[in-house]
Amino acid sequence: MSVVVWITEGTWPARVDATLTRAGAGEEIVQLYVYDDTLAETAHGAFAGLLGRGHPERDPGHHIEQLSESAGRDLLDSTARQLGRPARTLLTPGRGR
Repeated sequence: MSVVVWITEGTWPARVDATLTRAGAGEEIVQLYVYDDTLAETAHGAFAGLLGRGHPERDPGHHIEQLSESAGRDLLDSTARQLGRPARTLLTPGRGR
């Protein structure tokens, strides 16, 4: 059996504690972090529609996506250290809240 823990910025310490209480020694822990892709989508749309159709390399949406992924990875690394045991991680864009 797997124990899936949804990691969020404000509540991750409590969720890690609850996971350690709930998960048995032989159970797999899966950390899930869903980063909100709305801001990146909005930046892509604004750039394409208003600012620079001829210069896709300047699209700020790509940079926002990279920052969101990086922040998610950092958070998952922190939670993995706090868990102190192996855990699988899933990082995905979507509606996190």
